[in-house]
Amino acid sequence: MDLTLLIAEDDPSMRQVIRNAVGASPGIVVLGEADNGNEALKLYERLRPRVVMVDIDLPGKNGLDLAQEIFDINPWTYIVFCTGFSEYRDKAFEIYAFDYLVKPFKIERITQTMNRIVAIERSRASEARKVEIQPVKNAAVQGSKLFRDAEKFLMIDLKDIVFITRENRRTTVHYAGGKVLTEETLGSLEEQLKKQMFFRSHKGFLINLNLVKEMIPCGKSTYQVVMANTSERPLMTWDKLRELENMTKNGYN
Repeated sequence: MDLTLLIAEDDPSMRQVIRNAVGASPGIVVLGEADNGNEALKLYERLRPRVVMVDIDLPGKNGLDLAQEIFDINPWTYIVFCTGFSEYRDKAFEIYAFDYLVKPFKIERITQTMNRIVAIERSRASEARKVEIQPVKNAAVQGSKLFRDAEKFLMIDLKDIVFITRENRRTTVHYAGGKVLTEETLGSLEEQLKKQMFFRSHKGFLINLNLVKEMIPCGKSTYQVVMANTSERPLMTWDKLRELENMTKNGYN
C-alpha cells in the first residue's frame, strides 16, 4: 500500500516541484495540498497522511507550530521540513523532523528523502541497532497505578505498561491489554514512574525500559524503539539514546 503525503507550502511553484519529486518516488502519493498552516491542519485531521512536507514560513500558522500540533495528534507522522530558513533546523528536530531540506535544492534531494521513508516502512529491521539494557539489582517494575479516563477507572500493573505518549491531543497509556486515555500529563507521569524503569525517550514518549528490544534509525537524529508486547514503535532522539547508554554503563544510578 502506498504511503500518503500532504504538502503544506504557500508557493505554487514549490508545490509543483514537490509533486514532481514525489511522482519519481514509487510508494508515495500526494493526498492533499494546503497553502497555509490552518488549512494544512484541517486537511491533516481529515486525511491523516503518513508524511507531511512543511514549509516554515506559512501564513496563518507557521510550519513549526503546525508540526507540533501534528505530532500531538499522531507522533508517528513523518514530518519533512522544506524551507528557505536554515536557522530553524535545531528547533525542527527538537519537535521531530524526519528531514530538513533548505531551499534551493535539487529535486533529487526530495526523492531521496521519500525513498528513505518508503524503505524504513518496508524493511526497517535490516538497519536495526541493538542497545543492550543491562539488568541491575532491583530494576524490576513493581506495583500498579490507577488511571481514569472519561468512561472508567482502570488499575494497570506497571510492568504491563509498554509506553505512554500523546495521541489525538490526549495522553495515551499503551499497555499489554490495550490502551487507555488519561488526563495526566507526560511530565507528571514521568515524575511518578522514573524510579520504576520508565524513561523519557523523546518529548512525546515515556517508555518502559524493561520492554525495550532494539533501536532502528529513523531520520537524521531519531530512532524507532522496538518494544515487547506491541507492534507500535515509540521514538527516541539521538541525545536520549546517548543518555540511555550512559545510564546502562552506570547501572541506572
